[in-house]
Amino acid sequence: MEIHDSVLIKHISEQVALEEHLCALIDKQISEIDHELFPDAIDLLVSAQKVLLNNFAALNKLLDQLEVDASISRSIAREGNGHITVDREGVEYRQTSKMLRDDYSALNLITISNTLLHTIALALGSADVASTALRHLENLAPLVVKIGELMPEIATKELGAQFSWVDLLSAKTALKNVQLAWQKAS
Repeated sequence: MEIHDSVLIKHISEQVALEEHLCALIDKQISEIDHELFPDAIDLLVSAQKVLLNNFAALNKLLDQLEVDASISRSIAREGNGHITVDREGVEYRQTSKMLRDDYSALNLITISNTLLHTIALALGSADVASTALRHLENLAPLVVKIGELMPEIATKELGAQFSWVDLLSAKTALKNVQLAWQKAS
């Protein structure tokens, strides 16, 4: 197996683990939410689950193409969740891209929580709480966007530090593609 295949396998395996976990969580949520009272939420979760299942299947197909046994893939994903790698000198470090990925997720949780708090405060007539939550959301939203914009560059720099043949200019293409994907969503 070539080194770039092992790097891809590691990242695909971690993505499979993340999506599988979220899919299981969504499945539980669908069974817990009142379908009559919140049909829009159920529709959203069912759609998200379908997307995740399709993603999961596509990622597993990629692993099959790379001739990776499922048990090995799960093992790689578990090992990768520690986010520790070894550089050329044998020094262990946590990958910046994975730290920022986790920060991005946490910040998104906080921003949606501020959205929820803002909405509840407005509905209950608490202007002070509503304005505070909105101000916090406004302060955090640019950070989420900035992490999303930095991720391609950071990921390619990390790979470039490990492998001299990595195309560092691919970060610009990746960023453009990601921005287009988000534009299509709005």
